[in-house]
Amino acid sequence: MTTSKPAVIRLTRKESQEETRRRLVASAITLFARSGVAGTSLNAVAEHAGFTRGAVHGNYSGKDDLALAVAETVAGELAPQLERTLAAPGSGGDRLAAYIRGFLSYCAKRPEATSALIAVVEYLGRADRGFYNERAAASLGDLIELFEEGQRNGEMRTFDAKTMAFAVRTVLDSAAARMCGTDVDVEALTDEIVALFEAATRSIEFP
Repeated sequence: MTTSKPAVIRLTRKESQEETRRRLVASAITLFARSGVAGTSLNAVAEHAGFTRGAVHGNYSGKDDLALAVAETVAGELAPQLERTLAAPGSGGDRLAAYIRGFLSYCAKRPEATSALIAVVEYLGRADRGFYNERAAASLGDLIELFEEGQRNGEMRTFDAKTMAFAVRTVLDSAAARMCGTDVDVEALTDEIVALFEAATRSIEFP
């Protein structure tokens, strides 16, 4: 009796390149979270992923390009979820609370990815202030719309929506960094931040 060998699945050139990129980004996430971007060499990223250095240079123009790929990968996991949360039915206060809880829940479940994203933003932000400003602007737009809607329907008090959105993102980014560096009661921290911004935004006249 003869046994047939399992079929070998051959990847196309495009699929092979995508798999290589995926493994390099995953490797970079691990190492950036552990040692920071500046403290991680491209050789280390390649070796950790099981490749030679040439694999990095064949897919990315340098460390900045790889760091951007890490940021896009992590943000690509989180941003759509947060956008759906803010666009969902319900009061502005409920959606803001869900946004805060969703962001901090992701950070708690994916501390390595969160640490890597923080490291990338710090690294690229030092060299190009515009990078940080662009990311900040992209993350504030939906929050600003939420606050302006809440003010129009009387649910939220009068305040500068852009300033409040920036305050939310600053507090959440600070909380994310804290969660990655120390043991934190995530549930208690989340409840505290939700309560903080509910008090800061809610109109006392809203039923």
